[in-house]
Amino acid sequence: MRVLVAIDESSSSQATLDALVKMHWHEGTEINLVTVLPPSDDGSDVDIESAPVYEDMANLAMELRNTLRQCEVKFFARTGDPKTVILNLAERASADLIVVGSNCKSTLERLLLGSVSQSVLNGAQCPVIVAKTPCCLAREASPCFKNILVPIDNSVFSDVAVHWLANFDWAADTRFIVAAVVKDDTDMQDVRRSLEKRSADLSKLINTHNITIEVVKGEPHHAIIHLAKDYYADLILMGSHGHTGLQELILGSVSQAVSHAAPCAVAIVRGLADSDTSWQRTGAFKKLQPVAQPTPVRAYRSEDKRGLSVNVMPGGF
Repeated sequence: MRVLVAIDESSSSQATLDALVKMHWHEGTEINLVTVLPPSDDGSDVDIESAPVYEDMANLAMELRNTLRQCEVKFFARTGDPKTVILNLAERASADLIVVGSNCKSTLERLLLGSVSQSVLNGAQCPVIVAKTPCCLAREASPCFKNILVPIDNSVFSDVAVHWLANFDWAADTRFIVAAVVKDDTDMQDVRRSLEKRSADLSKLINTHNITIEVVKGEPHHAIIHLAKDYYADLILMGSHGHTGLQELILGSVSQAVSHAAPCAVAIVRGLADSDTSWQRTGAFKKLQPVAQPTPVRAYRSEDKRGLSVNVMPGGF
């Protein structure tokens, strides 16, 4: 696996490094640290190797080599717009995963200023992990991801996300919470079948039985955040439907909302299945079929031999 890791001088980079340490990498994983420096004001070439951050990168790479001995760790620096450089590097290097840190800007700040992590999440053609600052708070107590929340719907994107977990060497005590968020009119049998299928697939893929199934009702991104807090999740894994542009603006994105508000790291699996090109929500569970109401039986009036009016049921009842 080839992993591109964006590092800068903000506090989010510490969360990024801690997320790297917490992942369960296979032997031979290639981790490439990159920092993007701004261009010089006069347009001249930037002496990258003399920049203070370059020495910091060298030290970080050495630390990771000592910690992640099964991985090959490299580092380099570039100049330009961070989100553009990161996406271009990932495409040229055929990266299998991008790891970025979240600077926890407010919604208004993200709207006005933009966010490198959100821009990368929108434009990446491969899975993306958005690391969050809380990842480093329990580093000593929990040196790796232990509670992984896997929200699913009924689409192929959830299947791809579940299968993506096989790319890592999870510890035997890692707990997986496979969850579905539904509406009141959802066919619960369909939901249960879907959850059991994904859980069975996951059990075979990574040889684990430490799987919990959960069904909750509500709005998807709010319910997922509550589940993450209830289960003390340190990683949320989701498949992305690949909405882009105007479609993204109109329909919104559960994965984006979760990556913004989550109390822990978020892995968005995208680029591994065909994008959703329809203007309809995909992956919805079946709805309950409305129960057919019996046709009301109407009585009619007749007169008996005495001239009295009585109610008589139609013949056959």
